[in-house]
Amino acid sequence: MAVLLLPVNRLQSAPHDGPSVRRQLLLPFLAYFLLLASTSFIAGGIVHLGLGEHTVYYLGLAALGVVCFTAGHYLQEFVVRRRARPDNLLGFLLVSFVLSVGIGMITGGVQHFPDNPAYSSLLIPVGLILSLGAFLAREGVQLGPKLPVLLGGTVVVAALLFGGLFTVARSITVPGHDGHAHGPVPAVQAADPIPAAPATAPATAPATAPATVPATAPATAAAPAAPAADHAADGHGAATDGHHDGH
Repeated sequence: MAVLLLPVNRLQSAPHDGPSVRRQLLLPFLAYFLLLASTSFIAGGIVHLGLGEHTVYYLGLAALGVVCFTAGHYLQEFVVRRRARPDNLLGFLLVSFVLSVGIGMITGGVQHFPDNPAYSSLLIPVGLILSLGAFLAREGVQLGPKLPVLLGGTVVVAALLFGGLFTVARSITVPGHDGHAHGPVPAVQAADPIPAAPATAPATAPATAPATVPATAPATAAAPAAPAADHAADGHGAATDGHHDGH
């Protein structure tokens, strides 16, 4: 029996030999892609919401980024690295949401600072506070009495960062036609009233010239007609008188 079972044991252990493409390549790549793509989606969505254009689209883009970040984080931590799954799933989702939004606020504010300096000056420090707090909660870092000092120092740094960025933002002139242009700029250019001047000159000239010239020309031409009629009448009268005189 032992001789007969030996090939069966070899056949059962054969599929487990060698690397797993799914676990060592596909799943890590998918988790990595979701984490990086989510940062871009959230950053672009949050920043463009402050510009006030295509609000529904960019709100959906930011929401898609949050979903991608949560899925990528779950896949990387609990599937690829095989860490213990959290007991509180709602807390995990909340922490992932705050962390992704905070990172997106920082990256989006830095990327689009020249386009909207005042808005970006607020995004960056707020994103720093949110992302740091969410990261501490996700990792379960136990700092003891140092935790209030760390949180207070983070708030102070964020306040100084906001003051410096806002000061720089007030001295920056936002380029309206160059660089990362947006929707409202072409609308202002289209409403420029300067090209309207040539359109008024041809409109008034034909309206006044034909109205005055033909109206006065027959009046002046009709004036000599009266002497002609009188002359004809005088000639006829003279001819009549001559006829009577001759007669």
